[in-house]
Amino acid sequence: MKKKVLAILAVIIVTVITLCLSVCAFDGNDYGGGGDDWGGGGWDNDSYDWGDDDYSYSSSGGGSVGFSVPVIIIVIIIVIVLSKKNKGTGTGTGNVVSGQGSQGRFVQVPNRNDQIQDIIRKKDPNFSADDFVAYSKQVFIDIENAWCARDLTSVRPVMHQNLYNTTQQQVAGKIRDKVVPHLESIAINTAYLTSFVRDKDYEYLTVYLNARMIDYQTDETTGNILKGDRTTRWDMRYKMKFIRATGALTNDKKENAQSYNCPNCGAPLEITSTGECPFCGSVVSLGDYSWILADFTTVRNDTVDDGIRIPPEDQQ
Repeated sequence: MKKKVLAILAVIIVTVITLCLSVCAFDGNDYGGGGDDWGGGGWDNDSYDWGDDDYSYSSSGGGSVGFSVPVIIIVIIIVIVLSKKNKGTGTGTGNVVSGQGSQGRFVQVPNRNDQIQDIIRKKDPNFSADDFVAYSKQVFIDIENAWCARDLTSVRPVMHQNLYNTTQQQVAGKIRDKVVPHLESIAINTAYLTSFVRDKDYEYLTVYLNARMIDYQTDETTGNILKGDRTTRWDMRYKMKFIRATGALTNDKKENAQSYNCPNCGAPLEITSTGECPFCGSVVSLGDYSWILADFTTVRNDTVDDGIRIPPEDQQ
């Protein structure tokens, strides 16, 4: 049905053009258009490009009045067709479109839940793949909420210092520019362990996560939407890389978290707090005790599978 309609419109356009050419000569109107570069899908890590509309129109000459009406008709028909096409790509309520991360949709991100769990449990018997995936989902939600609040205080303990510093700069930029990000109706569809790397100092555990969300930005002063809209749901794919010190163990659920001490002053440390020692005020990296997020990117065409890499002595 859609092809038939397009074919009919094409015939109409050709007919109108033919009639126009028999009346007068085309005198140099030049129309060019493009779409915006809105990527969607969350906070500004290195995979997002908040683009601007690339629309332009120019004209020269002074064609006859008899030709201007058919030209307008042609332009209107083209705009209507393009408008209907755009509406079919997911701008209505409940529709889903792929964000910038969709460029890597053909990249294979294998599920290695069981294999990685078996390897880690040889040295850390309390580790659970299901529990860790649940933890990573909560970290994802917490960070997205903190991003929207433009305040990373609540998630500082679960972020590596480098990632925190980079993201804090982005938050400061939003505050400076009076831009408020909004992420709504977040739904995590899939999450699993995909790679594990261990060296003499650190262990790196990567989680693949697929989520859908409504993503837009507003002006803090006027409330007007600057990017995105309140209805489109973006389908995004992420890799979340966590890090901890080699030799660190998963806490037994019965263990008291306050058994850890601040490395700066020796005071008892509650690792589920804000990440600051309540006695000396120093910021404690929880990576010495448990997993923290070190990297957070979308899956792209150049995304590499880190696989499983551990020292030879640990492969027995």
